[in-house]
Amino acid sequence: MRRGQPEVPFAYSPPGTVKDWSDRAPDATFDLHGQTVLEAVANAERFLRAQARARRGGVVRLITGRGRAGGGAPIRTRVRTLLRRLRDGDVVRDYLLEESEGSFLVRLSG
Repeated sequence: MRRGQPEVPFAYSPPGTVKDWSDRAPDATFDLHGQTVLEAVANAERFLRAQARARRGGVVRLITGRGRAGGGAPIRTRVRTLLRRLRDGDVVRDYLLEESEGSFLVRLSG
């Protein structure tokens, strides 16, 4: 990273796609705080599948939190795995971990 330039968050986009979708305000947000890892992953998948049906090509935000100090971020890790799996299907087109590292911005298939 060059001095004076903003840090670019981790992002996945299929080759040849434009990343300007990440500048859009999300159509919906789902906060996973207060859930167990298993609950959060199951609820995130239900949310993403419902949103993909209702908002083809839309953008949603999944708030995972950054984890506890020294304890890692198990919800964020498992949600990233879920996003990778759903990207191979017809639910998620691409996603990025936002700069706060506590949420994912997700572009739905469409």
